Amino acid sequence: MFDLSWRWFGDIHYLVSDQWAGVISTIAAVICGALIGAERQRAEKPAGMRTLILICLGSAIFTQASILIVGTAMIGDRGRIAAQVVSGIGFLGAGAIIRERGLVIGVTTGAGIWATAAVGVVLGSGHIAAGLFFTILILITLTAAGAIDRFIMGPCRYETLHLIFDPADGKTRYKIRAILDSHQHDLDVRFEEPAEGRQAVAIQFCSTHRDHRTFLSALIGLPGVLHASDD
Repeated sequence: MFDLSWRWFGDIHYLVSDQWAGVISTIAAVICGALIGAERQRAEKPAGMRTLILICLGSAIFTQASILIVGTAMIGDRGRIAAQVVSGIGFLGAGAIIRERGLVIGVTTGAGIWATAAVGVVLGSGHIAAGLFFTILILITLTAAGAIDRFIMGPCRYETLHLIFDPADGKTRYKIRAILDSHQHDLDVRFEEPAEGRQAVAIQFCSTHRDHRTFLSALIGLPGVLHASDD
């Protein structure tokens, strides 16, 4: 039933029945979506494993549907439904991109959604080897970006941001924590005890890489912050 020759690097519809081709394409879409999603989830990005599995799987299903519909009716364009995935996924990717205090955040997440959908289309069309290759290429791009950035910009150089703020019954402190958590800040943060109606915090950050200090403008712009300095 199965041919294990080099022909598996092409369209599997020429090697197995349509039923088996659909099963193999669907399983491959789940695996590829999980691989990309695991990397994104490890980096604590909004689009994690479940999201990217569903994106890859949904794209593969739509592509298979277009093939099946045309194959049954013997008329129409088998790429029409799959083509709508390209435009439709753009809305989902755009939703992951936000503009916050002059900074554009989530572009990589949006691009990852778009690329994962493209892998799903390739897998749904029956080109399993090509889909796996593109998945590996995406993973290499995502994981190597940090290493390339460190190679070009050099290692992190750490500084400390000192903020004096109005505690506002503890509200400002929780706002600071929320901003740090949303930017996946994992360096040292030290709050001092309130004195004379004010409180201070020392936040360590990397001043070398731009993406490591994007939270600074959000912190300084908080209404309760009275003074900011670094060393």
